[in-house]
Amino acid sequence: MIPGLREKSIDAAGLNIHYLEWGEPADDLIVLVHGFLDHAHSWRPFVIALQGKSKKPLWIVAPDCRGHGDSGWVGAGGYYHFPDYVFDLHCLIESLGASRCGLIGHSMGGSISFLYTGTFPQRVRSLVLIEGVGPPGSLFSDAPPRMEKWITEVRERGRDHFRQYPSINAGARQLQQTNPRLGSEFALELAHTGMRQNASGKWVWKFDPLHRTTAPQPFYMDQAIEFLRRIKCPTLTIEGNQSHQTKRTDKQKRFEAISNRRHVVIENAGHMVHQDNPEALAQTVSDFLGL
Repeated sequence: MIPGLREKSIDAAGLNIHYLEWGEPADDLIVLVHGFLDHAHSWRPFVIALQGKSKKPLWIVAPDCRGHGDSGWVGAGGYYHFPDYVFDLHCLIESLGASRCGLIGHSMGGSISFLYTGTFPQRVRSLVLIEGVGPPGSLFSDAPPRMEKWITEVRERGRDHFRQYPSINAGARQLQQTNPRLGSEFALELAHTGMRQNASGKWVWKFDPLHRTTAPQPFYMDQAIEFLRRIKCPTLTIEGNQSHQTKRTDKQKRFEAISNRRHVVIENAGHMVHQDNPEALAQTVSDFLGL
């Protein structure tokens, strides 16, 4: 067990949601929401850096989204949609007894966070979106072929599409191939916490393989903007200067929909800002939150 870190879980309408917790309950809860195919332990270097910069003890909680890490998978015939993640986040915040909180979301976790904040603007004290204003928007005409593709992939692949590895070290090397900026030591730690051994002795990622199928519901920009317009709290949007996301031209309209927003670009970081440059990210967030 890592000093100061506790592992807990809640029940979200029958589904187990696992989370990490640092610090003791206080008025200023900070919730960290990870990205797609990631898990809560990915935040650890950032949390350590943020704690080091704060003048007061911090209460930080980082859940594993459903179907990721050590949280439960949906039952047979189920699937994963953004409203499900928002529901789980609400259950977590309610269970912690927090009337308001600060939200920090990365990538998919940023989408979950701004959807939650747009739904419950009075519940969020501050919002940080790290490369997290949603995927590229789709057209209505994209929906029918996407639905067909989803049905085909779920029927043909479903949960049988496991990528198997001979060792945890092999999984760590895969993480570094995906993100060359990821250090070897932390890559191995992430593989330890993000993998499990199957019945044949091979190592597989803990996330539900259903995530590797095409989601049936397109992401519509106009709908996202209606959630963003409802956000009233101070909001910080962050990008990595070496991220492929910086080339997207559709983000500006989403940024402009947030009424109280600052924007910062973190140097020496790609899409995985919290892994690539946790110190610079922690300093930026600390300044924004006034820690």
